[in-house]
Amino acid sequence: MLQALLIILIASQISCHPLNTRFVLGATNATIEHIARCALRKNSTNIHLDRARCVLESYPLIDGHNDLAALYGIFANDSVYSVDLNSDMSFVWNHSYSRVDIPKLRMGLLGGQFWSCWVPCDAQYRDAVRMTLEQLDVIKRFINYYPGTFQFVDTSDDVLKSFHAGKIASMIGLEGGHSIDSSLGALRMYYELGVRYMTVTHSCNTPWADNWMVDEPTYNGTVLNGLTPFGKTVILEMNRLGMIVDLAHVAKKTMLDVLNVTRAPVLFTHSSVFSLCNHHRNVQDDVLLKTVFNFTIALFHVLLR
Repeated sequence: MLQALLIILIASQISCHPLNTRFVLGATNATIEHIARCALRKNSTNIHLDRARCVLESYPLIDGHNDLAALYGIFANDSVYSVDLNSDMSFVWNHSYSRVDIPKLRMGLLGGQFWSCWVPCDAQYRDAVRMTLEQLDVIKRFINYYPGTFQFVDTSDDVLKSFHAGKIASMIGLEGGHSIDSSLGALRMYYELGVRYMTVTHSCNTPWADNWMVDEPTYNGTVLNGLTPFGKTVILEMNRLGMIVDLAHVAKKTMLDVLNVTRAPVLFTHSSVFSLCNHHRNVQDDVLLKTVFNFTIALFHVLLR
């Protein structure tokens, strides 16, 4: 829950001004006090669920990554009108890892969602920008199609307004730096369209950053050794805009380079701890130690096998 609160604070950054530490710590202390009160609840047939509801009814739970837009492309030809998210979507998304629908989101008391805008790596150097714009269009359309449930937001104030109005605050994350086609102009236009974080790479290098597969012993492709000079410029421009830097999918050296360059907190939207699960998409302990001093947020992810 502290993670969710800090995500909201980070998303509100519109320039590379330092984060107001006193404000963050004050908000965090208030959150801890509320959680402590919730933890004392005992008069319930399901104590754990009751305690969770106590917290989530007051503080928005933010999910950092959801591939619903890609599912529309795979199973519905990008038609947001051909499926009904108010119904059980398990049979529609039957052949995927997802079971996303509005009843399940509501049951989980979700307060806010970053909808992922993803295009495949093979679109790089070809039509990644066009495909990205089409994905953004899908996201905007399904948000608008369910106005009683979703509300598009691009500031932290609007996240809280949406939450208090009983809606799921809907934000956009861009999953993969190949979507900007090495163009700062494209990056800025995505921000204008509402993108509030960008994953530096997906599972492929960009011309300016290494992805996680570089760390695999069997990798035999190009190695950039982290961020190139242009890659560092991308990070600083994201800081200036107020777009969160997401380090899921990137190589360890890229993580370290970003942490050395960034002037704002960063995010791991769907990475876990390498020492607990030895996969190179996860975050190693020495990287985690470097995140302590800039309010970085690492969100765990769950994958059924």
